[in-house]
Amino acid sequence: TFLAKAKRLLGLKNVEQMEEPQIVRYKTGQEFSWHYDEIPAAQLENGGQRTATLLVYLNTLSSTGDGGGTVFRDLTNGSKNNQQLTMKPKQGSALLFFPSFANGTPDERTLHKGEVVNSTKDTKMIAQMWFHQRLYRPILPEGNSQDDAIPAVQNKEKELG
Repeated sequence: TFLAKAKRLLGLKNVEQMEEPQIVRYKTGQEFSWHYDEIPAAQLENGGQRTATLLVYLNTLSSTGDGGGTVFRDLTNGSKNNQQLTMKPKQGSALLFFPSFANGTPDERTLHKGEVVNSTKDTKMIAQMWFHQRLYRPILPEGNSQDDAIPAVQNKEKELG
């Protein structure tokens, strides 16, 4: 379902433009420091640049003071205070952003981080996936294949209409 909905959302022709989905867990005190989602120039031969990032929040943290948000350093939320754009984890919500332009030029405004999880009661859980300009060859353990997912994604797409 995740792959089919993501493919549909972005209007992709091929599942093969997607990197392998990942589930990430952040425990109390953990964070992911400032970073870009772009691919280094030396690795662009495999699928080209990442053109989209999709994060799906799998749980809601107990209170707003619990941190765990996804923060963009150079984007603001449009308020009078000009605060950094921050997406707080809420179960079932998704964040879609574009780390590069369609031509593959990285968008420097997308520098972001995962805030420290302050909650002693909760763990932040996300599913994340990246999308490429061209066909991407995943690096998978032996015996696994991206091709194995194609029939299931096609069936789910038909079901979704």
